[in-house]
Amino acid sequence: RVTIRGAEQSADGIVVNTFEELEAEYVKEYTRTKGDKVWCIGPPFIWLIRGGERSQGLEKWIQEEGFEERTKERGFIIRGWAPQVLLLSHRAIGGFLTHCGWNSTLEGVSAGVPLVTYPLFAEQFYNKKLAAQVLGIGVSVGIEATVTWGLEDNSGLVIKREKVKEAIEKLMDRGKQGEKRRKRARQLGEIANRAIGVGGSCQKQPSRWFETAI
Repeated sequence: RVTIRGAEQSADGIVVNTFEELEAEYVKEYTRTKGDKVWCIGPPFIWLIRGGERSQGLEKWIQEEGFEERTKERGFIIRGWAPQVLLLSHRAIGGFLTHCGWNSTLEGVSAGVPLVTYPLFAEQFYNKKLAAQVLGIGVSVGIEATVTWGLEDNSGLVIKREKVKEAIEKLMDRGKQGEKRRKRARQLGEIANRAIGVGGSCQKQPSRWFETAI
């Protein structure tokens, strides 16, 4: 931590995996407060696909309840790591329930999909606020305090299924607010893709960074 802070104090600025059009006010405020330059180079374009361990208890439940067979006409189960970016880009996706990790938030924004926000730790609550209150593309399930990993039940902060259902129904609502949220999400998706495309702001920022470094 000391090393990181020392590096921050001696650096000319900071490189951030976002695009300026998404967080313009945040970038301005950071620059004003810190007096440093900010280079927004966009979300990473190399995605790590990792395997995951099966949960024996869950697999047992799936088999005993016949869940996979019962839902095969309207859904499917992926073992391991799901190709999240590809899935979010599919036209059948109407919303994304996310823990509000920054990469997942950017993936949802870039895909033009509105979000159901379910943060648990650290900066995820800031990302939830950005999505739901600042950008206007998110619906919160209602969790407002951090949770200790593995102690969710003891914390009293477990969200009941009714709350999740309520948030999803609100997100998918075809009324005025729902349409406004979806329209805003689509607009941000278009802005994101322009930003990371040829001649976009994220392509220009590294050049400005190199010019400063040289």
